[in-house]
Amino acid sequence: MSEGESNTPIKYLSEDTQTLCQRCKIEKAILISRKEHFCHNCFIRFIRGKQRKQMLDDRYKVRYGPAAEKFGTQKVLLALSGGVSSLVLLDVMSSLLQEQYKSHKGKQGFELVILNVDEFDLEALDRHVNDILPQLVSRYAPIEVDYKVLSLESYIIDQNMLQKVLLSKDFTALQSSIELDKEYTVTDILKLCPNKSSVEDLLTIMYDELILRTAYLEGCETIIYGHSMTRIANEIIALTVKGRGSNIYQAISDHTVHFRGKEFSILFPLRDVLYAEVVAYANLEDLKEFEVKSTVVKSKITKNLTIRDLTTNYFSQLDATGYASTASTVVKTGEKLGAPQVSHEMGSCQICGVYIYQDAKEWLRRITVNDAAPVETEEEKEYVELYKETFGNPEEADVTNSKPVNICYGCIVTLGGVKQDTGFVWPVKNKEEDGERPLSNIYSFNKQDILDEYILTDDEDEEGEVVDGQHI
Repeated sequence: MSEGESNTPIKYLSEDTQTLCQRCKIEKAILISRKEHFCHNCFIRFIRGKQRKQMLDDRYKVRYGPAAEKFGTQKVLLALSGGVSSLVLLDVMSSLLQEQYKSHKGKQGFELVILNVDEFDLEALDRHVNDILPQLVSRYAPIEVDYKVLSLESYIIDQNMLQKVLLSKDFTALQSSIELDKEYTVTDILKLCPNKSSVEDLLTIMYDELILRTAYLEGCETIIYGHSMTRIANEIIALTVKGRGSNIYQAISDHTVHFRGKEFSILFPLRDVLYAEVVAYANLEDLKEFEVKSTVVKSKITKNLTIRDLTTNYFSQLDATGYASTASTVVKTGEKLGAPQVSHEMGSCQICGVYIYQDAKEWLRRITVNDAAPVETEEEKEYVELYKETFGNPEEADVTNSKPVNICYGCIVTLGGVKQDTGFVWPVKNKEEDGERPLSNIYSFNKQDILDEYILTDDEDEEGEVVDGQHI
């Protein structure tokens, strides 16, 4: 494709182009990104520099002497889905380890552990991630990369933790014990969800919990995700639509999480890289052959798509029409959000574990009408009966021996429409459970930092040099 024929963030140049790379001034340019011509090696270095800029902390560098004895070697957990973004992050991190290994005579600044939560059946993947991992990690010899594959079913630790959860018409969540005449699987739980977006939301909760558990058990101190700038912008919009806007400032920024008495750093090393640039990197480094894809055909009918499907399509259209910089604007705006101001503590949600900043139930009661209009016509009666067949009769819901559940607005949205007769089954967290994990944003802006960040541009400063495997 010749220059100027595409509005996408990455413009590939034809083989007969004579334009030189603007970085090295030696090799022939093969693509244009952010208005700059790159050759193969300079583009790879450009993307890797983005990750190293995000992970400048000394704990990821090779230590010597007393510091090495005192702090040991950091363990980093990489969440690998098998998608192109997580594959690129693995390649970038492994390349850094290879440089450290070569420059420091076999020493590494950190150990890398890969975690894959098996989604083969759930997402109808074209192959198991476990099948590609041995060949994938062998690319980075002599670096040894440990990998784990975790079943999604391991989210349910104890069947006795499962509770039936109902949402009353006044938005009060109630839990009651269930008769364990069978063992519930994750698939059974997801089948009780009212729609695809609810399934998507609850799966995110499961993934986050499983990743934290593994990091805790493996002794990792840092967790990294392969989210690109486009994916983070996608998350900001999706969280807003799902009623989880109060958590945006935590979910999209580098932050720390407290889990079972231990602190973990959550990082997004590719947060400054557009998704189109991630794909270009994967193509140039021959990573596409390892990509694991879902065989589920996405519906073309809007109402059958999940919230994330809709937001993904939105940003894909922006990329195609030359407005990829919108993702940067959304991310920079989202990063300015802080924690909501509260006058008193509300506790944590017993479904998802996030902090509750205000009583969503009271707010919903004020702005909604809970009582239905009188049924007058035969047609209206038929609709009422159809509703009861679909969602059950709220008046007949058994609330005997039920206890209230502390629940956030996002989970109220997720559980809205759950059938009253079957309810929803979930391992409800105890209020005093150690698994609660308040999050803290590590960003600290002064006035000038904020003003500088609001200057949006496609142009980038030169990346720092890498010497002896260390970024300076």
